[in-house]
Amino acid sequence: MQHSIISTALLVSGTTCFASFSWGVKKHFRSTGKMPSGMKLISLLSLLGYISFVGRLMIQPVSGGSLASLAMFLLSLALFNWTVSATKRTPPTLAFDTDKPAFLLLHGPYQYVRHPFYLSYMLFWTATALAFSSALPWLTPIVMLLIYQHAAHREEQKFAQSDFSAAYVEYQRRAGMFLPRAAMLLTP
Repeated sequence: MQHSIISTALLVSGTTCFASFSWGVKKHFRSTGKMPSGMKLISLLSLLGYISFVGRLMIQPVSGGSLASLAMFLLSLALFNWTVSATKRTPPTLAFDTDKPAFLLLHGPYQYVRHPFYLSYMLFWTATALAFSSALPWLTPIVMLLIYQHAAHREEQKFAQSDFSAAYVEYQRRAGMFLPRAAMLLTP
């Protein structure tokens, strides 16, 4: 009985995250043209990863890490929603878009990390693997983390070649790429 309750909680929280991310692609982020091929790849791999996660929940027992997994899903969703709220007036473009930066976000979660959306996704994918005790579920998070890191580096290169280059260098000193810098957390 306990297994089914935890599995159901993981399914509901994981699905809520995935649905929120899908909504973001369609309704929150902007694009300067067609969906970039890199974003299409992210979408395809995300769908396959999500289906794999749900399939595993149906046939495999969850691990002792399932409560940590549930907490990470909730943290991922909270961070995603905080970031959406912070970017409501100035939504960023989709990953791998070729736009030239028109603004620099420094409020909300951007005070602490430069790529809070990617961090939210990384928390989600890590949670999908943490729920199980085998090694195979870690394939999806590893691939997705590498893709998000590549996308983040591309975005940082765009800022380095924009009118915001000097401000972005200063921003890089204050905010970590995916994890907050200790100094920012300790500053009131």
